[in-house]
Amino acid sequence: MISGNRQGRPSGRVLITDGHWNKSVAAIRALGKHDLKITAGESTRLAAGLFSRYVDRRLHYPAPLTQPDAFLKAIVAELQTEQYDVLLPMELSTLLLLSSHRQRFAELAAFPFAPHATLVQAAHKKGAVLAAKQAGIPVPGTVFVDAGTTVKGLLAEPGLPMVLKPDFGEGSRGLFYCRTEAELEQAMALIAKQDEAYLAQELIPPGGDALGVALLLDQKRRVVARFTHRRLREYPLSGGPSTLREAYDHPEAAAYAEKLLRSIDFHGIAMVEFKVDPRDNVPKLMEINPRFWGSLPLAIKAGVDFPWLLYCMAVGSTVEEPVQQTGTRLRNLLPGDLMYFIAKRGRVGRDFFDFTNSSDELVSFDDLGPVLGRILSPLAFLYDPQLRSVMKKRQGLLKK
Repeated sequence: MISGNRQGRPSGRVLITDGHWNKSVAAIRALGKHDLKITAGESTRLAAGLFSRYVDRRLHYPAPLTQPDAFLKAIVAELQTEQYDVLLPMELSTLLLLSSHRQRFAELAAFPFAPHATLVQAAHKKGAVLAAKQAGIPVPGTVFVDAGTTVKGLLAEPGLPMVLKPDFGEGSRGLFYCRTEAELEQAMALIAKQDEAYLAQELIPPGGDALGVALLLDQKRRVVARFTHRRLREYPLSGGPSTLREAYDHPEAAAYAEKLLRSIDFHGIAMVEFKVDPRDNVPKLMEINPRFWGSLPLAIKAGVDFPWLLYCMAVGSTVEEPVQQTGTRLRNLLPGDLMYFIAKRGRVGRDFFDFTNSSDELVSFDDLGPVLGRILSPLAFLYDPQLRSVMKKRQGLLKK
């Protein structure tokens, strides 16, 4: 497909950004185990991924959210210095920044992601909802909040209970759960003070599975890999990143995800989130994550090695579609499950203490360095104001 380095043949070196996150550690380990040379980058030296024994070279760069021009300059300089096959950003904001400037490094490394406009459409919840409706994919009742939206109008549609979501954002940032008119009035007053688009969705009742369908599509929109999982625990408790998840088959959700991504002419990797509505047992679209997702370590453990498959696709190697090992479980103990335990005040089931059926996504006796890095990483906030600013602005930089 695309070789991505200056001599037209694979060099075996990959540049991975955003080394702070567990998903980045998973990608570093996965590619390192295939004997690739990994350069891991981050805006702080106390990042878990940089401590991995699979890292061959470490890159400390300006934070992309607060110093985008300096970051881009550093990345281009690195690509010019070393011969790389592929550039893999792990965070959405980094992906969108690099995507909007991909012409600056197009001849230096493969960048196996969808066109910028497609990534932006997928990353915005409004774009995802509109695409889903057009493709006939179920979505919760949704109203796009604008200057003319009133509390009275939202009480009529989508009605209580509802959740107000930022159009562009990740995780649980900026969510308002409204179960009473008073909560809705308070949320709308806070939203009115923000320069940010929102949408209102009916709150799916509890009782249905929260599903994630990950896909890798090639440039002809053929499926290279697919993986489905369900969330078993989340933190925050009201809804957020999963702290325990399980590889799980759900053909209906998988078919919806594939149809949705093809409808927007998407290629590359993405994870599409659904929530099964217990009222009709139908999975309904929550959002599209057009980048590497937090549960990536589970997919790799369950036999679907997305980083390696994406690398192979980028350099033109042929691979067979893997089959996931359904039932595989993985937890995020530090800090996810620990925060869950605290939030529940210790009132957890016996399965919380069952470490025989689910391993931790970060702890590996083959590669203990990232555990030390995760323990040390909070120290960076004490001396690095840039990193503190990054975490506050993590919702994104580009809204074009």
